Amino acid sequence: MQLMSSDGSSSSSSSVDLQSEYDNEIKEFHFHLYWFQNNTASQASAVKLRDRILELVKQGFFQVVPLRNGVNTSPRGPHPIGSYEVWCAREDFARCYSWFVLNRGPHSVLIHPLTKEEVADHSSRATWLGTPVPLDYSNLTPHLDHVPSQYPELGLGYNAPPKKESN
Repeated sequence: MQLMSSDGSSSSSSSVDLQSEYDNEIKEFHFHLYWFQNNTASQASAVKLRDRILELVKQGFFQVVPLRNGVNTSPRGPHPIGSYEVWCAREDFARCYSWFVLNRGPHSVLIHPLTKEEVADHSSRATWLGTPVPLDYSNLTPHLDHVPSQYPELGLGYNAPPKKESN
């Protein structure tokens, strides 16, 4: 297969090389929504958004998963205030991102990839909607032995079937 580089030159690449590039792609993300846990209105707004996400999942709007540990009403992991996370496979990333952009209300949202590098994922690879919240990285592992794939039963993200080679 011939590939064109940005300078217009072409190079040869095999399907093995393309599979390697596919394997190195980010395939799962977390969206962390924050609120002030001692502020009743802030927490009620965050929980209302989570309930709406659950409704949209039931309706088939997207396949995202508010993680099993539910709503964190106190600091948890690197997150210093009330939060919850929504897992999203790359298959639904654009829809999930778009939904949070339009519906997050007054809440800040941390968006980060899931790779073997937790600290980088939560810092240099992360992006924010709203005002960034300072995180405590001391609870994170700089380099894991494996990618922390979640929800294998969905067959999405890191658990999606390999792409078939097209001829």
